[in-house]
Amino acid sequence: MHFKHILFYLTVFCGLFFMILQSVQAESIVVDRIYLIVNSQMLTRSEAQDVKSAIMSQKSSEQKTKSDLDKQLLMQLLQEMLLLDRANSLKIMPVENVIDSRLNSLTDEQPQLLDIYAEEDLKEQLVRDFKKHRVISREVDSKIHINSLDIENFCYQRKNSQRKIGLAQILLKGSDETISKNVSEIMLDFENGVPFEDLAKRYSADSNAKQTGGKLGVFKPEDLLEAIGEITKTLEPGKISKIVETNMGKHLLYIYMQELPPGVDCQNLSEEKKAEYSDSLYKKKRGGLLSLYISELYACANIEIKDPGDSGLPDVLPSSEVKTEDVNCQARRLMVIPQKKKKNKKRAGMNSKS
Repeated sequence: MHFKHILFYLTVFCGLFFMILQSVQAESIVVDRIYLIVNSQMLTRSEAQDVKSAIMSQKSSEQKTKSDLDKQLLMQLLQEMLLLDRANSLKIMPVENVIDSRLNSLTDEQPQLLDIYAEEDLKEQLVRDFKKHRVISREVDSKIHINSLDIENFCYQRKNSQRKIGLAQILLKGSDETISKNVSEIMLDFENGVPFEDLAKRYSADSNAKQTGGKLGVFKPEDLLEAIGEITKTLEPGKISKIVETNMGKHLLYIYMQELPPGVDCQNLSEEKKAEYSDSLYKKKRGGLLSLYISELYACANIEIKDPGDSGLPDVLPSSEVKTEDVNCQARRLMVIPQKKKKNKKRAGMNSKS
């Protein structure tokens, strides 16, 4: 009887032991989990953590809040995954010898990479880079066109951003209804020839305006509050700006004089200057178009953050900057197949008769 009790307890103990062992094995197998899904693309927690570590190692990260760093991480991950998903839709795939050639060039320049990464991992990264660059080249870069007038206008914008300006303002305070009414009256009087100085004396909430006519002094755009400086970069002398809002209130701005930097004639640029401005303008246009393109892909994508657990990864997606109804999402999801040229049947028929 005593032996049966021992056998029973031994059986129970063995059963519990094997259950615990299986549980431990199961936990050891699940070493990573899916963190982010973007259409056909999936990213694991550990992959996201690697990107996060790279961002945190940058000096600029020390000056950013956790919210800013989370947004930077998600936007970096999302941009890569959206471009790779688009590459799949467009059936973009590099030829094997192209990747081999790039790998050879890379390892010749930086042989230490093979001590850090496996060759297959480097190849995989090169394939991803190829796909992303091909998508951007096809759907963004191909839309950038720069002519001589663009370069001339860019030259004037550059000069304006470096000029000194005599700046005046009308400071507006009160209810939205009152401000809207005052702005309408100001613009109407200005169009009818009333000087800005007189309008500032009449409407400005700045106590000094009665004596100064709203004149604030001479500045460079970078010396001003960011919101005001940004507007004055493109504001023409003798024109009233749109309403600019700061923590002091709402402002109507006016440039009463300007001093342009010497030495550059925008209508007679050297070839060297043309090339410099063309390159700067190309980068500016490319940045804007790429940002819009990614925003459109984002608005049309099926995106899901899986439970990040205790990984410290962000768990909320940023809001879309583009409304879905403003984008042709079908075109963003489908592969664009170029149409074949139609044969001229009539001409072919005539040839057969002859």
